[in-house]
Amino acid sequence: MTIYSNLETAVRNVCLVANNNYPNMLMNFSHQGGSEPVTSYASINILDMQQMGHHSTPALTNQLKQLDIRVAYEVMVQISFFGTDAGDASHLFTNAVNNNPLVLEAMQQNNLGLMRKSTLRRNPQKRDSQWVDSFNIDLTFSYIINTAQLVDVVEAVIIQDEYSGDVFTVPPDAVTP
Repeated sequence: MTIYSNLETAVRNVCLVANNNYPNMLMNFSHQGGSEPVTSYASINILDMQQMGHHSTPALTNQLKQLDIRVAYEVMVQISFFGTDAGDASHLFTNAVNNNPLVLEAMQQNNLGLMRKSTLRRNPQKRDSQWVDSFNIDLTFSYIINTAQLVDVVEAVIIQDEYSGDVFTVPPDAVTP
């Protein structure tokens, strides 16, 4: 299991749904190298991932004899929009991210929950000889990770009374070797 790769996929899936008004807008992760796109684009930057509390583990295994270990994280993500469509795209994205039922459904499908959303900040940037429009928003998600750990399962317990020599099994109908 790759926790960070799964997180990236989950965040990108949600961002694509939230940005459905601009389906052709490139939406990639920041700091990937390569040249800057000539059209408007959005950049996803996972800033922080912090475990919240301890794990949650049930007492029983699942049908595959695995123990499900659930861990909750709080993830801070910055979404940046650049280019001529940055203003419109960022405002529609901000509106959709916690109001659109399709976005909320995408979050649920990707084990994400929106906890906080910052205000949208305008941040124009100088590129060579001209200014490029830019907007940033920070989103804080809860993110649940479930890992399955294969464990040895106790199928029966055999207890022998040292005084009487009686043998008891739990469960009573267990087959003993």
